[in-house]
Amino acid sequence: MPYMSTPVTNATTRSAFQARPLSAIPELAAKAVEFLQVCSPHFKLTPDEAACIVSLMRIVAYPPGATVFRAGEDAHTGYMLLVLEGDISVDIGTFGDDAKVDISLLGPGALIGELSLIDGAPRSANCTAVTALTTGGFAMGALQHLAEQNPQVATKLALFIAKSAADRLRALSEQLQMIDQINARLHQEITRLKSAAS
Repeated sequence: MPYMSTPVTNATTRSAFQARPLSAIPELAAKAVEFLQVCSPHFKLTPDEAACIVSLMRIVAYPPGATVFRAGEDAHTGYMLLVLEGDISVDIGTFGDDAKVDISLLGPGALIGELSLIDGAPRSANCTAVTALTTGGFAMGALQHLAEQNPQVATKLALFIAKSAADRLRALSEQLQMIDQINARLHQEITRLKSAAS
């Protein structure tokens, strides 16, 4: 019997995994297969393995400006999204006068929410649809089904998720180093101005 994902409603966005599987739209399914194959050659997914994963995905769409994930959200977190069309901004919340601190802008091929797929923990950042967004949703139940039916593909998917998370953490680390350098320069300039004023 084929695996059928249970609809998951995100109360923040009022969006849901639609009844339609991603494979019902061949053009989008082909994009998803292509994106899933773009990973390290050490654990590259074959077209058949990527198609196996895509067969368990559901279509999830958001209008421009919709909140896809909210930092700290702890309900219905056991799924990830593969961006197929559109752009999404990632930020870590607001500081001071409600200005958000953007981390990155992600486009087609990006995975979001992959860590919560693994551990079901609260979302770590806000994700907002910059444009109309079409994604492939992959739930924890689909991962469990894949692990039971095709453990080799499940292992490769887990490695793909780990690589995606590692790439994002490295990029964030580089951003934090730049911020640290800017802060050091600002501190030096403030010290110089104080010295000049006294």
